[in-house]
Amino acid sequence: MRRLGLIVAILVLTVDALYVWYIVFGQQGASDLPLRVPFVASYLVLISVCALLSSWLPDRTWRLALLGASTAGLLLVGFFALMSIGLPLFVMGLVGAVALARQISDATLRRTAAAVSVAGMVAAIVVLLAGFEITARIIACAPGAVSGSGSGSGFLSGSYTYTCQNGRAIVTWQ
Repeated sequence: MRRLGLIVAILVLTVDALYVWYIVFGQQGASDLPLRVPFVASYLVLISVCALLSSWLPDRTWRLALLGASTAGLLLVGFFALMSIGLPLFVMGLVGAVALARQISDATLRRTAAAVSVAGMVAAIVVLLAGFEITARIIACAPGAVSGSGSGSGFLSGSYTYTCQNGRAIVTWQ
């Protein structure tokens, strides 16, 4: 189990580094959502730390919570980004799910083990969705941009449209 957490952490950090490298050096133009990429990169680092700690901590309760968090985070980010960086993340999430199921079945108090791991999963999902909601609302128009527009919708809130006029974003909530 200790090696599994290390392998998952290394693979997630590798995918994260490639993601940031591609965004910085391979993508053309600036995004209107400047904090989305830093949030996703930071979230992947957090998930890899959870996977690493889940294999090294001596307390079984914390290990289950952290393994649940890393599993849910990897599965959800992997699903959302399936057409870009998501496939290896989703596969690592499946590996984590198998390890989590094995840990729960080996536990003496299975109900408590399942509850702790579900709590970790819920925490990871709430952090991810809240981060997506917050970063979707921070819109940056290029300085001096005369015009431009876009739209989006949140997981937890309604949709919005925005236009850039003279470097300033004008947002309309729907």
